Amino acid sequence: MNEASEETEKIQVEGIIENDKVIIEDSDGIAEFYEGSYIGNMEEKENKNILILDPIEVLLLCERKRIILWKDNDKNKNQYDFEGLLSYFSQFDKELWQKYIIYMDLRRRGYIVRSGYGDGIEFRVYKRGADFNEDVAKYLIYPVFEGSPIELRDLDKISRVALSSRKDLVVATVDRMSKAIYYSVKKFEILSRDIDGDKR
Repeated sequence: MNEASEETEKIQVEGIIENDKVIIEDSDGIAEFYEGSYIGNMEEKENKNILILDPIEVLLLCERKRIILWKDNDKNKNQYDFEGLLSYFSQFDKELWQKYIIYMDLRRRGYIVRSGYGDGIEFRVYKRGADFNEDVAKYLIYPVFEGSPIELRDLDKISRVALSSRKDLVVATVDRMSKAIYYSVKKFEILSRDIDGDKR
């Protein structure tokens, strides 16, 4: 059986849009996405497991034709396509497209990519073949985009978070050719000095 025919046999799962998240209630879909593809976060609702998807994960599943979503969650209306979902979710995050490029690039390289800690740390990245339920992330990804310069004090703070959690900090950006570029950040700190160069 060739790869194309295998792809068409994979299930499509219906989802429910709730603001900037998508809810999956189908048990087969939860197993397929969470356990098989490391996508989404499990929660319990009314004694039933549900899967919560972030916009980037929804875009991935839509691009792979694995998820079905209707406008206003109304099956009498049109289904969302990729461009429609990108437009909808971009109202919550104007940099969603650039973040998606980075997310997809990391996944294509074979890494497991999970949501970050916030405060600019967008993704936690696990080594190839890792179990994110058992292992710890290897990298923290901090995206920086054109027109949104990074403050040195923010970089100092984030590098300290990475250092204290024993993870490698990586600054990621997207060039004008829509290619993801990565910069490894080693220990970074701001030192307050007087006019003679001595530390205060």
